[in-house]
Amino acid sequence: MNFGREILLRLGTIPALGLSLLCFGGSAVAAEREPAPISIATDFDAAIKGLKFDPATVDGNRDATGAANGILDADEMALLAAILQDSKLDLSATGGVDHASVTQAFRQAQASAAADVRRLAGSFPTAATVTAGYAMLGEGSFRAFNAMTTGFGAPLRGDYALALKVGQRLSPEGDADGDGVSNRAEYAAAGNRAAYIRAALNPTVKVAGTPPALPAGTGRKVIGVVLYPGFEVLDVFGPVEMWANVPDFQVVMIAEKGGLVRSAQGAQVMADYDFDGAPKLDVMMVPGGVGTRAELENPVFLNFLRRQDKTTEFTTSVCTGSALLAKAGLLKGRKATSNKAFFSLATSQDASVDWRKEARWVEDGKFFTSSGVSAGTDMALGLVARIYGKDQARRLARSLEYQWSEDADNDPFAIP
Repeated sequence: MNFGREILLRLGTIPALGLSLLCFGGSAVAAEREPAPISIATDFDAAIKGLKFDPATVDGNRDATGAANGILDADEMALLAAILQDSKLDLSATGGVDHASVTQAFRQAQASAAADVRRLAGSFPTAATVTAGYAMLGEGSFRAFNAMTTGFGAPLRGDYALALKVGQRLSPEGDADGDGVSNRAEYAAAGNRAAYIRAALNPTVKVAGTPPALPAGTGRKVIGVVLYPGFEVLDVFGPVEMWANVPDFQVVMIAEKGGLVRSAQGAQVMADYDFDGAPKLDVMMVPGGVGTRAELENPVFLNFLRRQDKTTEFTTSVCTGSALLAKAGLLKGRKATSNKAFFSLATSQDASVDWRKEARWVEDGKFFTSSGVSAGTDMALGLVARIYGKDQARRLARSLEYQWSEDADNDPFAIP
C-alpha cells in the first residue's frame, strides 16, 4: 500500500470536524522576501498526530522501488526541523545543506502549496505547510504526498523546484552534511532520533556501526538478485552482505512468480517482486545452484534476463549463474568464468564466450562473472571497487570482517 492510499483510507474514517492539523510554525512568505536568516520552529510530530497517525510507526515515504524507505516520517521531518530551527547552520563547505537555502526552499514550497491545496484549507488549515514539509524530503516523498492531495482533487502543480533540489540532500539516499555517508546509513547506525540528527548534521560525528563513507553517486542504484528454486544460498547472500552495506545501493529480490523461493539448502527467501512487477535494475545478479539446469530450459526466465540486461549498468553472476547468462545470449564474445566443478555446464551454453578457467572472477565491460559460491563475495567487492575505487572496497570488506581475495585472475579452487 502506498502512502497516498494509506492516508486516504485512514482519513476517510475520521470526522471532518476532528481533523485539526497543528501548524508547523511560520507563514507562507515568498522566499525572495527573506531579508536575513530566521529560525522557524516546527513540530512535525504534532502534524503527524493531527493526521491520526503514530509518529513512532509511520514510514509512508517511498523509495525508487515503491518500498518504504526505512526512516520514520517523523524522524525525516525532525531533520528538516533542526535545519529550519538553526539559523547559523551552514555545511556548504563540505557539500552539505545550509539554513538559508533550506529555508528559502521551504517557503517557496509553502507559497506554491497554498495555491495548490487551497480547496482543502477549510478542513485542513495547515495543508500547505504539511505539503511543503513532505516536498522537502526528496522526490519519492513529494510523489507520495502528491498522490494523496490529488485524491482530494488538489494535485501539486506549483513550483517546488527548490524543495526538490534541497530534497536530494534530505532524502534517505541523500547526504545532509556532505560527509560521504547517506542519511539512511547514519539513521540505521544511530539508533534514535537525537543521535541521527547529530550525525546527519555534523560531518565530524561518526556513529559506531556506520558503514565506511563512499562517494555519492548519481542516485541510489537498485540491485536485483534473480532467484529461482534451487539457488545456492551463499551465491546470493555473500554478495548481498557487501552490497547491502553500500549506502548508494538498494538490494531487492526477484523471482518469476514472486513469493517464497526455496534454496538448494532448503531455506526459503521471500522475493520482493515477480518478473512482471520488477523495477528497472541498475545491477542484475544471477546466482548459481542445483536449480540452474531447470532454468536453462525456462524461456520466461531467460527472457527476463534479456529484457533487464538491455538497461542495466552492470550484469553479474555467481557460480553457474553465468551458464544462464550465456544461454540467454548475453555473453557472446565476452570473457567469463563459472564454478570450476561444473565448468562444462557453462561452456556448453555458448562456445563464443572466452571462458577463463583460472579466474576468481572476470570483468568484461559491464559484465562481472565469478567462480563458485564464495567467489561471488569477492566479485561483489570487485564491483564496488569498479564504481568507488579499490580503497573503498577494502574498507567495506574490513568493516564486515571479511578477507577479500583481490586478485581476480587467481582462483585457488581452479581445476587444472
